Amino acid sequence: MSARLASHADTAQIHPPIKQLDQALSFRIAKLAALNERSGSYHFQNAYGLRLNEWRVLGTLAPHKKMSFSQMFEALWIDKGQLSRTIKGMAQRGLLHTQPAEKDARQIDLHITPKGHALHDEVLGFTLERNEAMVGDLSPDECALFLNFLSRVIAHNEALLQQQKDTQ
Repeated sequence: MSARLASHADTAQIHPPIKQLDQALSFRIAKLAALNERSGSYHFQNAYGLRLNEWRVLGTLAPHKKMSFSQMFEALWIDKGQLSRTIKGMAQRGLLHTQPAEKDARQIDLHITPKGHALHDEVLGFTLERNEAMVGDLSPDECALFLNFLSRVIAHNEALLQQQKDTQ
């Protein structure tokens, strides 16, 4: 057990006891992500001609106009080979273009095209509808609280991962 996890074991337990895997937070989050992917993938492909990872690239790139491949990798946590193939396909379709980075030609910068931006704006509306449907059983206050908790848990786990990297 890591030092961080070991020191946490000395305090009161936060997560309820787990008697079977489907009670674990990590399992439940993975299940929610899988449900979201299944229900969204079909619509993204048929209505917009986008695979889910392509939408994630487009949605991440659009607000920035330009990102490095490394920044995109860190933002999405997608396998580098899969991310590279996704970006190549999107460039071939004119949704983004790539060029060597100014400071380091070994790096690649990604730029969204006007076609990519137009598609992004169209798909973003559908994403809002999907999010509304996902939280349809919550009140606005409960949704805000849930999103706040989710952000905190994500930030905490990013910090734990960074601690693991730093100690290796």
